[in-house]
Formats: sequence, C-alpha cells, structure tokens
Amino acid sequence: MKLKWSSRCKEFFLLYSRRIILSVILMILLGQTINRTSLFHAGIEIILCLAYLVLIWTTDLWLKSYRIRIVAVSLLWISLTLALYLNAASFNTSIVLLFCMIVYIPLRLPGMLSIIMATSILILDGLIWYVTQLVDNHGILMFTMIHAGIYGLCWGARMRRESNEIRLQHYHELSEMHNQLEQSHRALQQSHRELEEYTARSLRYAVLDERTRIARDIHDSIGHNLTSVIVQLQALPYMIKANKEDAETSLSNVLEITKSCLTEVRTVVHQMAIDDEGLGLLALRSLVTSVGERSGLAISLEVNGVEAEWKSGLSEMMYRVLQEALTNTIRHANASKVKVSIRENKDTEQVTMIVIDDGTWTEEYPPSPGFGLSSMRARCESAGGLLELNSCQPHGLMVIVTAPLQHRSLEGEKYGGA
Repeated sequence: MKLKWSSRCKEFFLLYSRRIILSVILMILLGQTINRTSLFHAGIEIILCLAYLVLIWTTDLWLKSYRIRIVAVSLLWISLTLALYLNAASFNTSIVLLFCMIVYIPLRLPGMLSIIMATSILILDGLIWYVTQLVDNHGILMFTMIHAGIYGLCWGARMRRESNEIRLQHYHELSEMHNQLEQSHRALQQSHRELEEYTARSLRYAVLDERTRIARDIHDSIGHNLTSVIVQLQALPYMIKANKEDAETSLSNVLEITKSCLTEVRTVVHQMAIDDEGLGLLALRSLVTSVGERSGLAISLEVNGVEAEWKSGLSEMMYRVLQEALTNTIRHANASKVKVSIRENKDTEQVTMIVIDDGTWTEEYPPSPGFGLSSMRARCESAGGLLELNSCQPHGLMVIVTAPLQHRSLEGEKYGGA
C-alpha cells in the first residue's frame, strides 16, 4: 500500500512539477510581501493570489481556448492594477503576481499571442508606474528588463518542452512503425516459407499428374488388351475340342495382342525412365502447365524442330534445369510471365532451351550465383552442354541451355525379345 501511494505521489509530482514549483515560490514570496498593516488589503492580496493559483491549476479544465486564457490573464492584470491603485502598499505583492503572470504567459499562450500579451502588460505597467510615480525611471527600466529576461527564459523552457514532446511523439510513432514493420517482416517470412512449400508441392503435383496420365493409359490400352487375352485363353480349350483351325486362329490373335501389350509396356517404362519425372517434352510440358496453374505465372512453351524422344540423361538435365529456373523466377524475380522455347538443330545435333522472364534483374543488378545457378550449370556440364545468363531489356533474365543430343532413342525403336 505504501509503495503504491509513493508511486502515485511521484507520478503526480512529475506531471505537475512546474505548477507545484511556481505555487511554492508564489506562497513564499507572498508570505514576505503581504500587507500586514491592513486586514482588508491583505485579504485582497490573498484573493488575487488565489485567483492566480486557480488560473495555473485549472488551465487544462476550463481554459482550453486561448481566447479565454487571454481574457483570464487580462482580468487578473486589471485586478492587480486596481489593487495597486487603491493601495500603494500592495506594490510588492503586485510585482510578485506580475512576475508569475510573465512566467504563465509564455508557457500557456501560443507564440505571437504571448509576445503581444507580455509586451502590452510591461508597457502598460511601465506607463502606470511612471504616471503614478510609484517607481522612478531607473526602477521601471530594471523591472522591465527583469520581466523581459524571465519571459525569455520561460519561452526557452517552453521551446525545449515542446521539442521534447515532439521528439517523444516521433519516437513513439517510429516505435509503432518499427513494430508494424517487424510484424510485416514476420508475415512476409511466413508467406515466403509458404510459397516455397507451395512451389515444392506444385512441382511434386506435376509428377503425380504425369503418373496419373500414364496409369490411365495403362488401364485403357494395356488393360483392355490383357482382358481380351484372358477371355480368349479361357475359351481356347473348348475351341481346341470343337474346331482345331479356329483354335489356331485364336492362339495367333492372342500372340499378336500379347506382343502389342509388351510394346506398350516398354514404351511406358521408357517414358518413366527419368528419375520418376517423365521423359523429354512430355515431362517439360507437364511441368510448365503445372507450375503455371499453381503459381499464377503466365508460362508459355514453344517447341521447334523436336521430332523424337531424348535420351534419359538429356531429358533429366533439361527437366531439372527448367525446374530450377522456374523456381528461381517464382522466388526471386518478381516476374509476371515466362517464355520457354525449345528447338533442335539437326546440323549441329544440339538442343537449345531458352527461358526468358520479365523480372527485376538488370545488367546493374544481376542474379546472385547462390540462386541455384551453380547446380544448373553443373547439370548442363555433366550432360556435355553449356548454360548462359543474359539480361533482357528493359529488365528480366534470359537463361540459355545448349546440350548435344548424343544417342537419342528414336520413336519406333525395336525392342529385342518376343
């Protein structure tokens, strides 16, 4: 309980320190200058002092408007002037209260208004003192300079206070902005992780789509033929007993269907020979379609002069390089569209793949070597090819992959064995 009370007292003093100090000074000075010869005049001085205390302690309650504050200060000054006119013995108390008013004006009135108000009071007081002969010329000059110096000190204190308040406000705003930026940064990091996971899933979905297509082909073609084989083999014993010639014809049909199934099985196995990713253009088309649908990128694929399947090593290299290039584009390039073109050169026996995006890369800011480029280049070199990076105008990146066709497996290749 004592700690809580002490904490409240400390907060109160820090909040109202200037008012407390000014009130204490006023009480001390009033105790030294109050008129002790007349109870009536002493009462007037106490009332004026209380009016000033009410002014400084209730400014934020009912004196929120600067016009009302000017009126209140003017009325208090007029009251001081009348008290001084009625009783010259109240001069010291009037000087003390005038001193307090000069302190109040720069602290509670806005810039130009405070200057006008303080200047007007000092000039009018000087004129009144000169006319009434209460103070000689030297005293008038001295009091005016003292009050002007006090005004300057209080004005400087107010400027420092407002400057500190502005700095504190800016600090709070910057702190709040920093917190918001941290939250946004964490949200972006989370989105980046989700995007990476989404990209990885999208590439896996390309494999699943291709496997589904192959399974459907097996079911529709090979499954149908095998069903026909089973039916004819089941009927073969009865046909041998009934008609030997029909049985031989049926057996010949079964043999042809079986050979056809074997050819289709080998074709499917040949297409699945690239590390579970598919073969040649088939896998590349599936990859482009899948990544485009799941990432929102506008990806186009253009093929020129490709007439046959590629060998597994070449197909795997092209698939992996295109996969890495599209992944880098999604993660780092901030692109909206990608163009992929593939062409074969029969004269040089080479295949070229060009991947162009409209991302943020420029000649001044090329991509970092850490963006999977080293692995892409290593794959190309392992297949006997080359990888080049060029910037596009006005911005974007061009990846050029050139590799030899080598011993590609031609379509319609004969398989050994029956």
